[in-house]
Amino acid sequence: MRISIKACAIALLFLPPFSQASAADIIVPQGLGGTWVAQDINGGAVIDTLRTTLEIRPDGSYGGNGGCNTYRGNLKVEEGGAITFAPAAATRKMCAPAIMDQEQKFFDALGTVKSWRLENGFLHLADKDGGHALRLSASPDGTDIVIHLPQTLSVARETVNYVCDDGQKLSVEYINAMPISLAVLAIGENTVIASNVLSASGAKYTGGQYEWWTKGEEATLYDLTRGENAPGVVCRRPS
Repeated sequence: MRISIKACAIALLFLPPFSQASAADIIVPQGLGGTWVAQDINGGAVIDTLRTTLEIRPDGSYGGNGGCNTYRGNLKVEEGGAITFAPAAATRKMCAPAIMDQEQKFFDALGTVKSWRLENGFLHLADKDGGHALRLSASPDGTDIVIHLPQTLSVARETVNYVCDDGQKLSVEYINAMPISLAVLAIGENTVIASNVLSASGAKYTGGQYEWWTKGEEATLYDLTRGENAPGVVCRRPS
């Protein structure tokens, strides 16, 4: 079995297999493929701390993270900029109401898309009347790390966004394949892969110079280079 960790992608996935037969003959135009991040939906702003992604793959499938749930489906691309996203299969997690609201708006908008264009580095997706549905920016490419496990295990992946007391915003992907438990932290321009270690309460992860200790809706980030007794930075999930 393999666990694939992608530095710029994040989610919890329990989806049934789906056929890619309808996508087999799709040729994704140059510039359309890759991972995109929603910047506005139907002309409205998105939550700053929430990362809603759309990955368009060379095989004609698409997927990503709606902000709470991961999803995947097939798309149809035609000449002249016409494009259609077939209904997607998605996980069924529940998150905060504001997150669920944005995710539903994203899925609804994706279902109305009939055309696409690239402009100033942004991907613009429009409905049948040419009205604005989604505007997305390109996401930096990530690097895959593959871990081979000796037996078949179920893998749970979840991404949580935090706002910290020092003003920084952290995106953390939790990957659990018992007995392996990892936290992938995006700290500034760096990605830290931390492994779960024994703790008296909550869940503690260590990686490189950092220690990440979660308790309920809060977590504390410690920079071990500052000394053993240095206070950490408290981070919280947006309400």
